[in-house]
Amino acid sequence: MATIKQIAHKAGVSPTTVSNVLHGNTEKVSPSTLLHVQEILRSENYTPNMGAIMLARNNSRIIGVIMFMEPRRDETVLEDPFSSTIMGAMESEIRKYGYFMMIHTTSDEAEVVRLAGTWKLDGLILVWVPEATNHIIRKCINRPVVFVDSYFDDDGIAYHNIGLDDERGGYEIARYLLAKGHRSMLFLANDTVATGADRARFDGCRRAFAEQGITLEERSYLPVSKDSVERIRFYGTIADNPSAFGTLVFSADYYAAEAMLFLQDRGIRIPGDISITGFDDNVFSRMVRPGLTTVHQDVYGKGQAAIAMLMKLVKGEQVPEHDVRLPVRLMIRDSVRDRTAG
Repeated sequence: MATIKQIAHKAGVSPTTVSNVLHGNTEKVSPSTLLHVQEILRSENYTPNMGAIMLARNNSRIIGVIMFMEPRRDETVLEDPFSSTIMGAMESEIRKYGYFMMIHTTSDEAEVVRLAGTWKLDGLILVWVPEATNHIIRKCINRPVVFVDSYFDDDGIAYHNIGLDDERGGYEIARYLLAKGHRSMLFLANDTVATGADRARFDGCRRAFAEQGITLEERSYLPVSKDSVERIRFYGTIADNPSAFGTLVFSADYYAAEAMLFLQDRGIRIPGDISITGFDDNVFSRMVRPGLTTVHQDVYGKGQAAIAMLMKLVKGEQVPEHDVRLPVRLMIRDSVRDRTAG
């Protein structure tokens, strides 16, 4: 393997410049030089000595990413398109900054605190931390932390978070349903907790209905089981009497697509017999037929934004906006019946 001096000679730069690129000290390295040196490092298959880097900088160059969630039964977290997309985006951005990613999944707050204390991390990303848990975790972690898709109590702590305008997403989907003549709906939540993104989306639905003088009762909010057998049993109940449920508003495209396929196999017409919507606008929404009306979010951009915010914190830079809520937009396809057409 080539040495740093050999890499420097081939690139026409000093060994210090090569070392700076390897260690991520690129503030004084021009973009063209950075790309040139990185290309030569790749062509030479240069592998940095991580032990030497850690000793030289007194840090690990490792960013921890913890997915705080309970996966669906018999599946891994990364099988979900949202998880794989946001992880891919974060890994790519982390690598651009000259860092490495360590990933872990758990739904145990004590394990998060323990891992954050034992891992030698330069920064930490926490995804989907429940509102009741993030205060405990933040108090126990003394390194830069950015949350993703989390909600927070008003406890005086400035949490750094990259989230979504969830309430707006629920509002837009419900307003569209109302415009199409729908006057009832069942919100199928992705999470069992009473607060957070799903609750905000449901609140948005409630706001749209209230504007039309319609009260959306609490019983219209129903968490979807993580167990596929229980979900199939529930879908069977819908198939037996679809008109009793109104429109099905899923908080995740995965479940919406799963329900559509099951109901269609049972002879239920979508949207003729029942209308279905989703949330995320991932690959499932585009593969099912009819195409799924859903709410679009830029998952890849969310991952990029989270790493950009974390890198500012790692470098000690100011982050003017602590809790960023990214925009959403309605994606209208063919899974909702127009009841105003007669």
